Amino acid sequence: MEAGEGGHSGSSALKRSENNPLGILAIDHLEFCSNIPWQKSEKTPWGQIDLFRRLGFALTAKNHDESKVLFSQGQIRFLYNTESNHESHAHQYFQKHGEGVCTLSFLVEDAKWAIDEAKRRGGQVIKPLQEQIVEHGNFRTARIRGFGDVEMEFIERPMNHFRADMSNVENDPFHRPLKMRLARIDHLTNNVPRGEMKKWVQYYQQVFGFKVTRYFDIKGTKTGLLSEVVQLEGGAVIIPINEPDDKAGKGQIQEFLDLHKGAGVQHIALTTARITDTIEDLQERQFSFLNIPPTYYQDIKKRGITVDEDLKLLEKRQLLVDGDDHGYLLQNFTKTYVGPLFFEFIQRKNHNGFGEGNFQALFDAIERDQMERGVLK
Repeated sequence: MEAGEGGHSGSSALKRSENNPLGILAIDHLEFCSNIPWQKSEKTPWGQIDLFRRLGFALTAKNHDESKVLFSQGQIRFLYNTESNHESHAHQYFQKHGEGVCTLSFLVEDAKWAIDEAKRRGGQVIKPLQEQIVEHGNFRTARIRGFGDVEMEFIERPMNHFRADMSNVENDPFHRPLKMRLARIDHLTNNVPRGEMKKWVQYYQQVFGFKVTRYFDIKGTKTGLLSEVVQLEGGAVIIPINEPDDKAGKGQIQEFLDLHKGAGVQHIALTTARITDTIEDLQERQFSFLNIPPTYYQDIKKRGITVDEDLKLLEKRQLLVDGDDHGYLLQNFTKTYVGPLFFEFIQRKNHNGFGEGNFQALFDAIERDQMERGVLK
C-alpha cells in the first residue's frame, strides 16, 4: 500500500458491528519516534539509521522540513517522526522512552463515530476530532490514550492522501526492494508491567470490542511470561499483550520494560509470501537473527509437522515452524533494532494459528541470548 492507497471510500461495505463497534478497517500505520534527522540518512543509504530502506521499504511521503517521512511496502506503512516541537507527542515520547512506536493509527470508516463511540465505551480522549480539507475531500483524525504512553489514533482520509501536512514522493532513488516483498502487519505485541496484562486485555475488549483468542503461560529455565492475544474480528488487528512472570532473574519482558522505561511495542510481525527468499535478502543486508539450535530442526518431524521446504534450508534461514494436520507457518525473529524493539517475519501456509508451538522455542532462544549477553546469570 503506497502513500496514495488505503483511503476510505463511500462505496466500501460498513464494518461497524457488535464485534467491531468503532468501525476499524485496518492498522493504517505505526508511528516511530527518533531524534536522528532524516536528512542524514540520505547520505548513508545502507547505514543503521536507514533501517526501513534496508527492510525493503520506499520513501513515499514527507512533510515540508522532512521531520516526518513515510515508508511503505505492501500494505505496511511506517511513519518516521523526528520533530523537535516540545508539544508534539512523538518528541515527548522519545524524551521519556527513546526510540520506539509512539502511536498506533487505525484506519476507520468514520472518525467522528469512532472517537464518539470510543469515549462512550470508556476511552480517554486526548485529541478530539480534527478535520482538514484536502484536494480530494476531508481528512479527519482523533486520538485516545492507549497502553503506557502510546496513543491510539483514528484516521479517515480521502483516496491518494496520507496526511494533510505531507506530500507524496513519487520515486525513491534509494529504494532497494526485496525479492519477495513484505505484505502486511500480521500482529504487534504490547509489553506491560507485571500485573497489568488483564487491565489492558479488558481495555481492548471494552473500548475496541476485540476478543481474546489465545492465552499463554511460558516458562523458561530461569524466567517466564504471561500473554493473552486480543484481536479484531476477521484478524485485521492482532495484539498479543505480554507481562513478565519471573521467579528469578530478569526475563525478556522485564528487560524490555527496563530498557524502554515502561510499557511499549516489543515486536512487529510482518507477513511475506515466500519467507525463505525474504530472509535470504535480509541476511545479505546484514540483519542479525536469533540463533536457533540444530536440535530444534531435528525435532520438527517428531512434532508431526510436514513441511514443503528442505529442513537444511530452514536451518540456514533460522526459521521456526509450527502447524497441524491442515498446514503450517514459518517464522523468523531479528535481534533488536529500534531501541529494544525487534521484527518478526512470518509466512502462513494454510495455517492461521499464532505459532503456539514456537513460543517455548523462541522464549528459550531469547533466554539463551540473554545469558550470552550477561543479562541472566
